[in-house]
Amino acid sequence: MIRSFGGQSDRLLVFMFFLFPVISEGCTTILVGKNATADGSVLHGHNEDMGFTAVGRLWYVPSLSHKQGDKVKVPYVTLDLPAETFAYWASGNAYGTAGLGIASEMQPYDSVLVGMNEFGVTMSCNWMYSKEENLPGKGVRRYAMRQLILERAKTAKDAVKLVGDLIDKHGQADWGGLTYCLADPEEAWIIETTSRNWAARRVKDDEVLVVANRFTIGEKFDIASHGLVSAAVEKGWHDPSSGTFNFRKTYGNPERMASPYDIDRENRAYSLLKDKEGAILLEDLMAVLSDAYEGTTRYHKPINHMEPWEDVTDKLLIPRAIRTSLCQSSSVAHLRGNMPVEVGSVMWYTMNVPGYSGYFPVYAGALSIPEEFQIVNSAYSQNSAWWTTRMLQKITDLDHDLFFSILKGFWEANRAGIRLSAADMEKRALQLLKNGRKEEGIKLLDRFTYSQAKNVLQNTHVFLRKFQDKTGNAPVY
Repeated sequence: MIRSFGGQSDRLLVFMFFLFPVISEGCTTILVGKNATADGSVLHGHNEDMGFTAVGRLWYVPSLSHKQGDKVKVPYVTLDLPAETFAYWASGNAYGTAGLGIASEMQPYDSVLVGMNEFGVTMSCNWMYSKEENLPGKGVRRYAMRQLILERAKTAKDAVKLVGDLIDKHGQADWGGLTYCLADPEEAWIIETTSRNWAARRVKDDEVLVVANRFTIGEKFDIASHGLVSAAVEKGWHDPSSGTFNFRKTYGNPERMASPYDIDRENRAYSLLKDKEGAILLEDLMAVLSDAYEGTTRYHKPINHMEPWEDVTDKLLIPRAIRTSLCQSSSVAHLRGNMPVEVGSVMWYTMNVPGYSGYFPVYAGALSIPEEFQIVNSAYSQNSAWWTTRMLQKITDLDHDLFFSILKGFWEANRAGIRLSAADMEKRALQLLKNGRKEEGIKLLDRFTYSQAKNVLQNTHVFLRKFQDKTGNAPVY
């Protein structure tokens, strides 16, 4: 049996995509090894920057069993299905949405951006710019690659092997450079890819790695595609007599590798975390992902009518902050290997721009989320959690200095309260799991995840009404 999730519409959309110039993506990722954190956990933080109009959602997918010989068609290849695909949480695009490089699809395997599966494997992805040519409609599309990672990888290293094998066999479609950032409760990896080649390395246990939109792997990597060096030599990008092969210098677009749009964000994140290495907390990553140079001479108020891609920041001579209105979602995965994965792996998540709405915990063992977060249709709806948080962000920026400071203080206090409640809940869940009462433990984790998401959304509605009353205005969309 073949399950088809691609067709003629895919080819048309790919053609349309390449008719228009692509603007710079701005995602920022932070990976922290377990010896650099306060509690021995692995941390994985990510801002998913897709633009004003990229409507998002959060949803859960259960594990599924498959018969031998079953296949699945994803954009743009047919693959064998394993005996089981794993359960996972995903954040990504609502169907029919618009934004950065989005095909306006209404099918699976074309919407996942960020996620965590039942084994605590977390995945995010950053656009890169390589010298290698794009492959429009040929190979595995990046959205499909992300979903396949969540469905099939038990560890971060498994995810590296999966991505590498798929590129080796099929190539990577549509865009000639991506970095997949991966973590599990024991370690983190990155795999930096082009259309046909890749290099991967394990993040050191005492390392903090910040990834913007330029390749980070240089001369040192752990595994790579078989033809990585020979292909570069053949294309004239690398001369073996000139010295050691360097992936970033060889395959990276030179202009992009030196762009302040990326370098500024990386340096800012490193500077904020420098004095905390060895004692980094998940709250530290949230603070970095919420940073816009506040308290510095580089700070500027949000420009709520413009998307701050590189052409805009260059024109206005302003630095590219980590937190911008481009953000579709923000997450910090807290991966603790000293606990059962159902409790120990938690993806703290907020819709839209961090700081405007609050982070809440999504446990690997949880199964449900309020319907408002799952809405598939991208059209405006007052019931949509994504649209509610976007409206709050817009109206906050009408009087940013006042309203944002109010929100920031509230959400920090709210998160502290969630953390205290979570500690107590986790003790009870761990005891249930230890006593063989797994079903009850899962129900406890599920109820907590659901209730905290609902609580954050309710508070978002409260602030939206208050700020609208104070300004007498409503944001325009």
